[in-house]
Amino acid sequence: MRNWHHTLIAQFKNVSLYLLLPVLLLILFLRLVDGFRAPDLPSDIATQALHTIDGQDLTLADLSEKKPLLVWFWDRWCGACQDTLPVLMQLNDKRTSVLTIAHRSGSDINIVRYLNGHHLTLPVVNDSRGELAGRWDITATPTLLIVAKGEVVATTSGWTSAPGIWLRLWWIKKWHY
Repeated sequence: MRNWHHTLIAQFKNVSLYLLLPVLLLILFLRLVDGFRAPDLPSDIATQALHTIDGQDLTLADLSEKKPLLVWFWDRWCGACQDTLPVLMQLNDKRTSVLTIAHRSGSDINIVRYLNGHHLTLPVVNDSRGELAGRWDITATPTLLIVAKGEVVATTSGWTSAPGIWLRLWWIKKWHY
């Protein structure tokens, strides 16, 4: 006769197999989608000068030298973008930098009004005509690029959860800093 704890362990193994397999398949599917939609970035992306709407000139290499940089392509009317911007606000601290790129979202004034209306304060590059997105081969919004020491080490497009962003950051901090 089996003890109750052996029965419990056997049941746990059966249930975990049925729960783990779909999660692993979902992760594989999402990685394939990310790989398919990954941008073909130019080789000089790290040193390309970018100009924010508040007058700062910067490069991805400078912003990512000491800590990871999240580069977030978004649109004003994108629902998934609106869900993720508050998460990016929380991440823009001493351990992580965030740079947002407003893709085809209107004039600088419209973007400032939008950000102020949503109580968001993040550095923004205005890509009003989509030229930067075109040069960087960004085909979907939202798109998140994670840059470490001037090198894009991870990309994802479409809605991204806060735990998904945190997990990517943890991985990058562990292996790149």
